[in-house]
Amino acid sequence: MSLGAGGGAQSGVMRPTVRPAIRTAVGVAAAAAVVGVALIGTGDLGWLSVMLVLTGVVYLAVAFVGAAILRANPGSRTGLIFLVSGVGAPVAGCLQAAADAAVHRGHTELAGWVYAATTPFALVAVPLVATYGILLFPDRGLGTRRRRALAWAYAAELAVLAVWALLATDATDVPGVSNPIGVPAANGLVVSILVLGPLSLLACVSLRRHARRDTGPYAPALRTAARVAFVVPGSYIACVVAGMTTGATAPVAILENCAALALGVAAWAGIARYGLFDTRAVLSRALVYGALSVALVAVYLLVVVALGLAFDGLVPQVAAAVAAALAVLPLRDLAQRRINQLVYGLRDDPAAAFARLGERLDAVGAPEEILPAAARTVAEALRLRYVGIEAGGEVLCRHGRLVPGPTERLPLPFAGETVGHLVLQTRDDAGPTPDERRLLSGLTRQVAVAARAVALTQALQASRQRLVAAREEERRRLRRDLHDGLGPTLAGIALGIDTARRAAGEGPSADLLATLRTATEEAVGDVRRIVYDLRPPILDELGLAGAVREQAIRLGAADIDVPDTLPALPAAVEVAAYRIAVEALTNAARHAPGSAVSVSLRVDGRLELSVADGGAGLPDGYRAGVGLHSMRERAAELGGRCDVTRRSPTGTLVTARIPLPSPEGSP
Repeated sequence: MSLGAGGGAQSGVMRPTVRPAIRTAVGVAAAAAVVGVALIGTGDLGWLSVMLVLTGVVYLAVAFVGAAILRANPGSRTGLIFLVSGVGAPVAGCLQAAADAAVHRGHTELAGWVYAATTPFALVAVPLVATYGILLFPDRGLGTRRRRALAWAYAAELAVLAVWALLATDATDVPGVSNPIGVPAANGLVVSILVLGPLSLLACVSLRRHARRDTGPYAPALRTAARVAFVVPGSYIACVVAGMTTGATAPVAILENCAALALGVAAWAGIARYGLFDTRAVLSRALVYGALSVALVAVYLLVVVALGLAFDGLVPQVAAAVAAALAVLPLRDLAQRRINQLVYGLRDDPAAAFARLGERLDAVGAPEEILPAAARTVAEALRLRYVGIEAGGEVLCRHGRLVPGPTERLPLPFAGETVGHLVLQTRDDAGPTPDERRLLSGLTRQVAVAARAVALTQALQASRQRLVAAREEERRRLRRDLHDGLGPTLAGIALGIDTARRAAGEGPSADLLATLRTATEEAVGDVRRIVYDLRPPILDELGLAGAVREQAIRLGAADIDVPDTLPALPAAVEVAAYRIAVEALTNAARHAPGSAVSVSLRVDGRLELSVADGGAGLPDGYRAGVGLHSMRERAAELGGRCDVTRRSPTGTLVTARIPLPSPEGSP
């Protein structure tokens, strides 16, 4: 496994001692959080200690992130930093709470030694993440001189900070507690806190530059972490400002914990959404135990506070411990199901996956939306990075982004033939698991049915378009032949009859010629009627642009945006667009008299026509009449669509979009 984010660490076989060490570290952090919460239940803590314990409990998420990274990649320096930091914060909060409780019970000297023990844990908590955690994220090396200089500066800063925290006499945050090993000369090293914010800011700038340069599949995860990382130096700068203005910096420690927690959450999002460290099994496990830990602490606190109002002594603590243990048992299965859905999708619930696919396909409004809905459902059901549907060597639709790496092509079988292929890419290089393959086997059959239905629908639509186009082209040819051929011939015959009638004078011959003249006039009228019914004459006289402009002017349109000329269009497109325009303009004149009407017509790969009026708009619950149905049918015959919507704030908008045939002439 390689880190697409540009990391230098490579995965390897986890040594037998690494896995127990990770479990022990997470166990220590969880135990410290539980003990800290138990100390809150005693009622002996000040508000600052209570808040530090609670932020330490929430900070367990950082330990889980580090454990997830190390389980997937034992050589990850970032994973080690996150794990150590995630252990340090809850342990430091627990020890400070113990020191506060000891002071409350009169053991001041013991409290001093307990507080002194918090120093190494507090030092590896937030400051470690604020410096090396950001500088090395996600697993970068120190390849440049600038980065090496920053690493040395961080080492010196942490060393000075450690000396101050261990030896300064005024470094404690617990009232009444003094540092038993304090040296007054070390108090001046408090200046080390002032430079921690700017140094952390330099790490954020370095991460931001790296995220901008990265173009790999994990670039979104890096950009998210780079943006969130700036919260960490912001918290330190806020601490300095608070100290200089109010003299109280201890409460800002809570903000520092939350700021570093934000970076852990960003890394978590990178793992869960973008597969930053290519781990899902560990992520699922860590999320379950993290959720259970938070639930256990919440139940414990709730019961302690509730029973503490009525009982004294150990009764609230014992009852809270029992209630928390009983509550966690049923919550585990629920948390496991929900988190498995978050990490693996609907792999463990095939019925829900099939139901979602059916609902999505049933809800689509047009045939061209069926395959995109199917691809999106398969991707979401199995948390796949990319899903595409191909047929005939062409990608029909896709969901997600395909990145360099292995892909799989699954056939879409239908009635003994392969109608296409489902191309997928998982979030790691391992490919689908056996359970996921079984679900994919069922889903591909459903997608194949949908693909076949779409293919048949498209073939039917293409056939319909060819028929309509052929019909209109034939009508244009017939109109031209009748108008230019038969019409003039009949007119010439009528003139010849008139000549013969004048030459014959009065008599039976003249009466017969008069009858023939009348019959010829009737034939000419029938031809003229047939010609007008075949195709609107104005289209041949003025073209589509001129015909629409003429109709708009006649019906009083105020704004006409129609080009002077249009490219050569198929006869079917011209007739459909003209009929829709006439119907829309007539409706506007009839239902919105006196309102401003605008007409727009353009051709850019397809023909787009819009007619808008400023009338009262469509009434609520209106039902389309013959005219609206006719407009929609004319557009649908050519593979387009016609929509009638309400404008804002008032008025009605008719929009027709009709595709044009390819340059080869095929529809």
